[in-house]
Amino acid sequence: MGRFKEPYSLYPRKMASGKVIWYYRTYDDDGRRTNGISTEQISKTKARQFCDRLSREGRLVPTGKPAPKAEGRAPQLEAWALARKWWKWTDAGPECSYCIGELARSADGSPAIQRDHADRSARILRDNILPLHGSFRMDAITTEMCEDLMTLWKDSGASPKTINNRASVYRVMMAEAERLGVILRSPWSKVKTYRSGPGGKGILSIEEFRTLMSPKALEVAWKGHLVYYAANLLSSVTGLRQGEVLALKDEDIKPDHVRVAGSWGIKYGEGPQKTKRGVDEIPIPKFVYNQIKPLLAWGGYVFSFTNGVRPCTGNRVNDALIFALDAIGIDDTTRRARKLTFHSWRAFANTYFRNAGVPDAKVRQITRHVSEAMTEHYSAFRLDDFREVAEAQGALVKELTKRA
Repeated sequence: MGRFKEPYSLYPRKMASGKVIWYYRTYDDDGRRTNGISTEQISKTKARQFCDRLSREGRLVPTGKPAPKAEGRAPQLEAWALARKWWKWTDAGPECSYCIGELARSADGSPAIQRDHADRSARILRDNILPLHGSFRMDAITTEMCEDLMTLWKDSGASPKTINNRASVYRVMMAEAERLGVILRSPWSKVKTYRSGPGGKGILSIEEFRTLMSPKALEVAWKGHLVYYAANLLSSVTGLRQGEVLALKDEDIKPDHVRVAGSWGIKYGEGPQKTKRGVDEIPIPKFVYNQIKPLLAWGGYVFSFTNGVRPCTGNRVNDALIFALDAIGIDDTTRRARKLTFHSWRAFANTYFRNAGVPDAKVRQITRHVSEAMTEHYSAFRLDDFREVAEAQGALVKELTKRA
């Protein structure tokens, strides 16, 4: 008589926090061992009870195949995600039903969703959601289970922001399931997000800004690389994101403003700006225009090493900033501790404008931070509308010429 084979096997997995969670493996219809699935239990006894219950309900082995509803019951999360091709996006376009619908309802030039977001969401679904909840029937997923899942992510070492990002992906999916009538109510509707705390990116002081971005720093700190210097200078006085800077072409740069319509990423190339606002026009000081002007000679992309054919990569811009910071005495250890990155220029510009007395509504318009608290909206660019911003920028660049 052959040896009886248990339908599943349990094993412990130690989280980054030191907490031990029990996982199980079983076998699919072809006799192949499945990937480990969390029981979300810290007790082996409770983990076994959990698996026995799944076995009795016929839900121990995730099939990965969409199953029809039986007796009005909802499908397993994994099966539903597969059936609707959640977050799937190829070079030919989105295949995900939700993404297709969102794009169809978007305004021209302002897509509600972009491929990079879909790809990140797909990774979260694959790595952080389905291994833990994929085998559960969707109408059996509770608010408590969702909150326990967030706790597991936290115990594994994820930051509050990362946890909220993962929860957001899951939340969108379950809200869509509710909208389509797959479930009566999303279990995420009553789950609270985590507070991210201060965190964020560090900010350079005015003195450090002056040392790093003065004209003579071009040779000293930036080793004569005008592309890197000018890209950082532009972001420091406007708060433009790195992708938005790299997407700029010569026709977007004017003596008193820049036209922001897109964003550049090394993986996907050029796409709309992150906030999907269409086109924004942001004032710049004449000093900044004069620094950028030599890069306008070749046409095409401004911040380029291929005569405008293609922008330089964000990684090269980042590396140049790290080198320049080190050159002015901010070594790698200090930079990491202070969380100084290219994105820190957004925090620098935002903080500087507010401290200079620019109204918050205008600061938000310049940095394009979306906020329901905005009480004023400037839909068209008129330099006079942003007089306070231009004056603040003028005062800021004077700091750079004090030592020039």
